[in-house]
Amino acid sequence: MVKVKRTPPVLPAPERNERVPSTAKWLSGQGAGSWFVIQSTEENKVYHIQRLSPEGELECEGNFRASESIDLSIDYEVTYPSHCAVVTVKQEGKLTELARI
Repeated sequence: MVKVKRTPPVLPAPERNERVPSTAKWLSGQGAGSWFVIQSTEENKVYHIQRLSPEGELECEGNFRASESIDLSIDYEVTYPSHCAVVTVKQEGKLTELARI
């Protein structure tokens, strides 16, 4: 049996500049990372998400449908897998997947 050791994310969050909203959450990775900005919309379980580079440049954005509602007023973190098609949020110990629509 081969044991695979997962390497934890190693890139610390960069200093937040004026292009990165205060609500943005940092997702660290191996040698790279991104800021994620999640905003509610008028539609139930639909959120507008932007992914920004470490410098605050827009990498992708769109509307995403959540498997469960997220309360953006309660602390949460963005975790893996998260990219331009799927974003995963961890809130109060529960994982919620948001898929681009």
